[in-house]
Amino acid sequence: MTSSDTAKRVGIYIDLTDMRADGTRSSWADIKKMAQDAEHIGFDSVWLPDRLQMDEMGLWESTTMVAAVAAITERVTIGTGVTRSIYRNPALLAKVVDSIDEISGGRFILGLGAGSNDGDNRQFGYPNDHLVSRFEEALFITHTLLRKGEINHSGKYYSAENCFLQPRGPSPNGP
Repeated sequence: MTSSDTAKRVGIYIDLTDMRADGTRSSWADIKKMAQDAEHIGFDSVWLPDRLQMDEMGLWESTTMVAAVAAITERVTIGTGVTRSIYRNPALLAKVVDSIDEISGGRFILGLGAGSNDGDNRQFGYPNDHLVSRFEEALFITHTLLRKGEINHSGKYYSAENCFLQPRGPSPNGP
């Protein structure tokens, strides 16, 4: 396959900080307008950050906003820059992203990372140690649930005993 055979795709990153450039508070209405405008203009995807805080600046919670963007758009692919596994129990994360996949009609892409932002982790009470080991275990649980729909796992950091992912979204092997 040559580069001329592949479609060029262009996405837009919409910041979730709670402040507009003019210093006023941002809102869901702002994010909604940007996402709908991006789809109308012809962007192929909309991406949101998965951060909880940036120093003194707050951000809206990403999975909530991704689900909302999925509900008000029809065509664009939707995802987070990287969803930080440290912020969410991996079995619950699988449930959340499968639900977003349902809302989006299969347009959701899950990118998963360790979540190594020291400031966010401290401010919101998440562990800051063994991030790679925690990520490895979280990835195993999340991936297994999304692909197979079930897992029985008791690990060092997480447990998901006799866990089933039901109902399932439209993507046969998960988002």
